[in-house]
Amino acid sequence: MIDIITVSTHDAKKLAADLVRLLEAEEHAVRMLVGRQSQGAIESAKTSRDAVLIIWSEDAPSQSYMREWLSQIDAARLIEIATAEGWPERKDRKAPVIDFSSWRGERGGRAWNALSDRLKAVARGIEPPKPPARHAAFALGAVSVAIVGVAAGVRDHLTLTPEPIAAAAPQEEVVQLEAPTDAVGGVIYATEPGSIDDLTTLPPLRLLSTQPIQIAPVDLTQVDLEPIPDVREPTLMERLQGLNPLRGNDEQSGT
Repeated sequence: MIDIITVSTHDAKKLAADLVRLLEAEEHAVRMLVGRQSQGAIESAKTSRDAVLIIWSEDAPSQSYMREWLSQIDAARLIEIATAEGWPERKDRKAPVIDFSSWRGERGGRAWNALSDRLKAVARGIEPPKPPARHAAFALGAVSVAIVGVAAGVRDHLTLTPEPIAAAAPQEEVVQLEAPTDAVGGVIYATEPGSIDDLTTLPPLRLLSTQPIQIAPVDLTQVDLEPIPDVREPTLMERLQGLNPLRGNDEQSGT
């Protein structure tokens, strides 16, 4: 990641703030300069190793301090974007001006990808090449020495002991088998194994001397219903009539 200085006029202040927010999210150190007061930082920026991002908005080409930034900063550290046409020319410009007129303030898209590529190119020119790590070279040398030592040891072992290895090989591969001496010869009696039919064969059952049960046929079409007993409780009138003594006399006279 590199340090970046953004330079813009006041009409591009919001665009500069959005760029600062996104660039800082990518772990860049960004310093935003807006307006004429940015002219005082030109001298220090000329000798620093910061990348300078100039925003050419509609008002920027007419401002003298913006042209001063363009002419004083090294072209290898200069990044230019534009939201309007009319930016000034520079003969030794290293990269074309990036069109940000349709940028929506988000990562992605042609404008943002072009800016990212330009930042990577500037970073390669600013940051010196990293020397190879010493511990990596030392580890590589140690591994090489170890491999050479192991190979030499294996070679010496093979050249010093070839005969024992060749003599031991037949003893490991050839094994003598001895035939058994007991239970050899004689008559062989074959015995058939039991069958499952032997398990299913049962002795005959003893017949019982009993008379069969005679069941008379039942005619289901005829129904013989006995009178249903009257289980109704007598009513109050019937109870009163039962208590009437005259009713008993009438029944006796009628009989």
